[in-house]
Amino acid sequence: MIRLDSTTRKLEVILAGAKTTVDAKVTVSYYDVPAQTKNDFSEYRGVTQVATTNGANDVTICNAPTGNAVRNVDTIQVHNADSANITATVMMDDGGTETPLVKQTLTTGQTLMYEHGSGWKIL
Repeated sequence: MIRLDSTTRKLEVILAGAKTTVDAKVTVSYYDVPAQTKNDFSEYRGVTQVATTNGANDVTICNAPTGNAVRNVDTIQVHNADSANITATVMMDDGGTETPLVKQTLTTGQTLMYEHGSGWKIL
């Protein structure tokens, strides 16, 4: 599981270059765990965040958590709908310090997917 456990940590994606025709679509699913949880865990709320790449510019795909919560990322999907190959890098940004998590070239129609418990794969 990818955990964002600080208000300065977020996930970003960047492409190696500009799109040919269509930017890649990115979908991230996560849930927050507050510092004080209830016995029935009723405060857990699943969230989906959607983003679109912007060529060779960093794009936030999962915002940093607020307060004392820990953001638990379940899935990340980067879909190449372009007419050419793309190279996508998903990274953790901690207050401006970026750590690459994965870098992958995707052919047209391929999806890079992270799934908790399975890791990264190409679909």
